[in-house]
Amino acid sequence: MTVRMGLVGAGPWATMFTGPMLAAGPDTTLAAVWARRPEAAAELGDRLRTPVAASFDALLESCDAVAFAVPPDVQAELAPLAVAAGRHLLLEKPLAFTVDAAERIAAAAEAAGVVTQLMLTNRWTDAVQTFLADVQAAGPRVLTAEFIGSGALAGSPFATPWRRQDMALHDVGPHVFDLVTAAAGPATVVHAHRAGAVTAVTLEHENGAVSHTALSITTPGAHGPMRCEAVTDTGRIVLTDPAAEDPVTVRERIAAGFAEAVAAGVSSALDVHHGVRLQRLLAAAAGR
Repeated sequence: MTVRMGLVGAGPWATMFTGPMLAAGPDTTLAAVWARRPEAAAELGDRLRTPVAASFDALLESCDAVAFAVPPDVQAELAPLAVAAGRHLLLEKPLAFTVDAAERIAAAAEAAGVVTQLMLTNRWTDAVQTFLADVQAAGPRVLTAEFIGSGALAGSPFATPWRRQDMALHDVGPHVFDLVTAAAGPATVVHAHRAGAVTAVTLEHENGAVSHTALSITTPGAHGPMRCEAVTDTGRIVLTDPAAEDPVTVRERIAAGFAEAVAAGVSSALDVHHGVRLQRLLAAAAGR
């Protein structure tokens, strides 16, 4: 089954990752692009040789599923409209800026019975899949994870208005919280503190393991990647660089996984409800 995708957004992530991923096939085709900035949508449509929808409603009419590459608050506004039209969702992280908004997306998707998938790109790399399997089997006790970058600094293509120093938690936090909870199980936030450009968050897992995390998107000279080390019952396990893997292969896996889920009518574990769980951790960390 080839899924006809409508892309919402024409910013740097849509241009560099989501758009090319969906247009490349063979599991997806890019049926149309729509963005709030018509000139940006026209430029991306020309680059990808894809029609530009005149409105969001017109985009919905052209596709089976909608992929979002927009700020969280815009996604939170438009995603429920897409599922009301019966469209499946390929969602960005975080789902929204608030738990209430994230839960509204999840409730709408559940009511409509559509397939959802969260764009946690690192989960589709060999490095992360191997790390998670090894840590889960070894009995995790303490994890130390960080995502330190400079993507919100002037000059970066990702220095978009919603990405500020205080937004590291929402920008890269979902990647890190997803990694440590996948490795060690469900968790609650027990401490969070912002020190300059870095936000530090400690989580306690239901199995008694502890995760210490550090997040930044405004550290000069830092370019990631996500790092993690787990101390387990059998020794230390270190995550190798997931960013070193071929991005084309990662994109193919994400698109294929989504198409398979749509064909089966069953969402993967990385669905909108997982996004809500991550949103609750973000809110808990922001409130401490």
